[in-house]
Amino acid sequence: MTGTSEVRRLNAFIDGELGLEEQLEIESRLRDDAALRSQVERLRELRSAVRDRADYHAAPDELRARVGALIKSRAPVRERVRRFDWRPWSAGLALAGVAAVALNLTLLQPREDARIEQDVIASHVRATIGQRAVDVASSDHHTVKPWLSSRLDFSPPVPDQAHSGSSLLGGRVDYIDGRPVAALAYRRGLHTVDDFIWPTTQGDKPVAMTSERGFNIAHWTRGGMTHWLVSDLNPAELSQMAAELARD
Repeated sequence: MTGTSEVRRLNAFIDGELGLEEQLEIESRLRDDAALRSQVERLRELRSAVRDRADYHAAPDELRARVGALIKSRAPVRERVRRFDWRPWSAGLALAGVAAVALNLTLLQPREDARIEQDVIASHVRATIGQRAVDVASSDHHTVKPWLSSRLDFSPPVPDQAHSGSSLLGGRVDYIDGRPVAALAYRRGLHTVDDFIWPTTQGDKPVAMTSERGFNIAHWTRGGMTHWLVSDLNPAELSQMAAELARD
């Protein structure tokens, strides 16, 4: 049976809160340990159930303004409580619940994005170190796209032409956020660039750039697909490459 400390560690792994070395170590164990994979999947299902089935409500504008004012205030805690004057208690507790939901809605997406960032970095590093950049080696989208589509429950977009300064090495099936995804591997100069792709219900979003632990990441959604581009390529070149891919 897994101990309490290990469960906490697995929860931190799922939330993307572990260091890169620990993240890779658990990723490696997952490949060979079916029981551990099952436990991680159960924890992810529990997290998803809480996230998806919770009863969320938008906070009133007045509450948002009061919460914002409270955060900026440096008054003592007792003074803050007095200012809110939450009476009767039943109404006060309901208001506090709405405030917690509002804050949760604000923090949920950045937290989820941070976890996915950890996943794509770990997968990129694992593929690079393990010299498994691709499962199907080809620069021809007529070869790569059917190969991936036959192994996934969706058909990922694969560019039909090379972009300036980069070439398609091929593709592989990888795992991000507990689900199989398409990974397109590119070569740009001396750098390998991975584009992780899977379906999303979100609308189109422009390219957003972030950096984490020496890696640069570009994220966008287009045509019902989310893209996470990761590499140690410099930010300017990765941003240019992401803009080209996002236009395809």
